[in-house]
Amino acid sequence: MPPVSRATSQCDACASSAPDGEVGFAVGFAVGGTVGYSDRMKRACVELFRADRVVSLGLAWLGLVACGSGGSSAPAAPATPVPAPPAVAAAEAPPATPAQAPAAEPVKLGPIHRLTVADLDGNSVPLSKFAGRPMIIEIWATWCGPCRVNRSTIHKLKPEFPERLLVIGVSYDGSGGRPDAGVGALVRRFLESNPANEHEFLATEEFRDFINQRSLSNSIPKTLYVNGKGQVVDLSEGVQGGQWVRGMAKNLK
Repeated sequence: MPPVSRATSQCDACASSAPDGEVGFAVGFAVGGTVGYSDRMKRACVELFRADRVVSLGLAWLGLVACGSGGSSAPAAPATPVPAPPAVAAAEAPPATPAQAPAAEPVKLGPIHRLTVADLDGNSVPLSKFAGRPMIIEIWATWCGPCRVNRSTIHKLKPEFPERLLVIGVSYDGSGGRPDAGVGALVRRFLESNPANEHEFLATEEFRDFINQRSLSNSIPKTLYVNGKGQVVDLSEGVQGGQWVRGMAKNLK
């Protein structure tokens, strides 16, 4: 290997101390100033400076890239919301079947319920239509003075009676227990000017027979107290006292 001349050392010194913009001038001066230096060595020195220049530029570029990548980053793409699964509707419960009330027991008919009377037009009316309700039955006639007093007493006490209690009048007007429209008209005219009950009837033959079996007297007025089962609780004769009537009405079930 040939000895390195001083010019080579000067070339290295120029390259290492010259700024980036003056590298070419230093190279040119060093190369041009070398006397007796072979052309091959000159080219090697130039290539050395060029390689160093390229490496410097490459390192600078890498530094810029590194700074750019570390300073900020590209904004992340917004996350796409994942749709929630559709809600599963709860199965509807079948409509509740309304509880059916227990069937009411048929009302047992009592002795009074087996009888029939007649309305004021002479039409037959079974007393079974009032089954299940207690009754006070007035037995009276338009020509009977005590009957009017008895009816007046009961009529005045009616506001004190239980609501389910019925007051029924059965007239003994007519003869032989054969009610007709004429007898009914007579009773209707009387009731136009005297207190009347909600239900006013005419006595039939079977009704008279039923009463005669329980009372040996043919006198009127008579008052029949009947419970909701159609059973006779009491058969009173004559004008009733207010206290007695009030007590009987309260205790009829």
